[in-house]
Amino acid sequence: MGLGLLAAVLIIGVVVAGLSRAGVGGFCIDAAEVTVAAEPDIVDHVETLAGGAGGCYSYEVAAASSADMAVRFVSGQDLPDIWVPDSAVRLAQVSQDVQIPFETVLNSIASTPVIIASSGIELDLSTWTSALATPRLAMGDPVRSGSADAPILAATSEVETMRSTAEALATSMAALAQGQAGRQDVPPTARDLLDRVSGAGGAAIVSEQQAELARRDAPESGLVLAAPRTGAVFLGYPLAVTTQDPVRRDEVTEAAEELRAATASTDFASGLAEDGFRGADRAPLAGGAGVGEVEALVVRDPNRLHSALQRWRLLATPGRSLVLVDTSGSMGFPMAGTDYTRIQALVDTAAAGLGQFPDDAALGVWAFGGAAGRDGNPYVEVAPIQRLEVPTAEGIHRDSLAAALASLPGVVGGGTDLHRTVLDAYAMVRSTYDPDMINSIIVISDGANDTVSGLAGDDFLDRLREMVDPSRPVIVVTVGLLDDADPETLAEISRATGGSSHVARTPEEIVRVFAAAIGQRGGV
Repeated sequence: MGLGLLAAVLIIGVVVAGLSRAGVGGFCIDAAEVTVAAEPDIVDHVETLAGGAGGCYSYEVAAASSADMAVRFVSGQDLPDIWVPDSAVRLAQVSQDVQIPFETVLNSIASTPVIIASSGIELDLSTWTSALATPRLAMGDPVRSGSADAPILAATSEVETMRSTAEALATSMAALAQGQAGRQDVPPTARDLLDRVSGAGGAAIVSEQQAELARRDAPESGLVLAAPRTGAVFLGYPLAVTTQDPVRRDEVTEAAEELRAATASTDFASGLAEDGFRGADRAPLAGGAGVGEVEALVVRDPNRLHSALQRWRLLATPGRSLVLVDTSGSMGFPMAGTDYTRIQALVDTAAAGLGQFPDDAALGVWAFGGAAGRDGNPYVEVAPIQRLEVPTAEGIHRDSLAAALASLPGVVGGGTDLHRTVLDAYAMVRSTYDPDMINSIIVISDGANDTVSGLAGDDFLDRLREMVDPSRPVIVVTVGLLDDADPETLAEISRATGGSSHVARTPEEIVRVFAAAIGQRGGV
């Protein structure tokens, strides 16, 4: 009897130990602790998964934005064992930035398309590229938010599938990047954006889930939800193993698989729907909520994707530009088919364009032409390079610039000393270089260098190339007006400095080309 009892006890012990390791029937004696970081908008549902997961694991779930996680990875802080970001793009981007491989256990625990919420405004919803050019369109920071980088990815997908052009995308991105929202130390939340749209009108880029919650909370808000006809990028909330402890990797992977298994729960699916999320299958929300059936847009080429996000980072950096405006005699000629002179058309365009620059942009203007020159120079400074928000006698520098531009028709006359003006401008901008801004020169001219300055074309370009300092890059963007301009010389100036060159032949093209020039201030 004694031996039989001992054997039974041993067998029971082995069974209990096995059940404990398997987490069956609540036999977890020493539950392994697993840390989980999740995007704030999905964290409650990740906690639900943790509560419903089987196995012998104790999950410590905390909210962490993708921006927070990127900082943690780069700074070497303690990393979570498991991460649920808002998108696979964000997961891959951080993995690439920190050169750490992550293992995706589940591609998506939930989904929601990124859309446009609007009130009292008309939108061009033919493509995302067109929609991004909407005045007063607000968004977060694409560097920190999946909801904010989604429209850029969507427009990039349109270019990839030839439903839009790279030039149109560059122009739209430039206009959007110059907005204030993405450059604030603390970007606005989705609810902040939606509240502004509800209260003052306009449009904002948010997820369908965020917009639906806002409409439920304020049915009278008048928010209209829509996606461009080409489709939308979906946030997918992948489940990934991010632990860097090789000893624990198998254990953490098993814990992540337990979370994956818990996603099959009907309670989990119901909780997602109640909170405005779609399931991993991207099926439309019930009851006609949201934007309904929408095509999922993806970027197939990783290089194109990386370039688009890098482009945004460049465009979102505050700009410091000196604008050189040709005021030679030919700028007083009328533009064909209009009552405007060339200088009047340019001044009107530039004055309107001032409104597209944020307050933290720094701009200055020189006029170059025989009648404008002062003190032996073929140019004159009509406005110094200052941030647009700096107080001046006229109010702020933005107002002073508008007054300076309005004065340009009064100094039209004489020849065009393009060579001397560009060299002196380049030397000045380089000597006052600001490493925290994109330093550039924008040259707007309707003619070739037609004065004797002692600098022939080849000598001028050689001097310019010698001045280029990679440690202090100053980009020259050139805009040629009409066919009278010297497109070859203007293009050579831009190429020598890493800039871009453009030609405008009508007042309408001046507007388009000027926007494109700003959009390509970092090169083609």
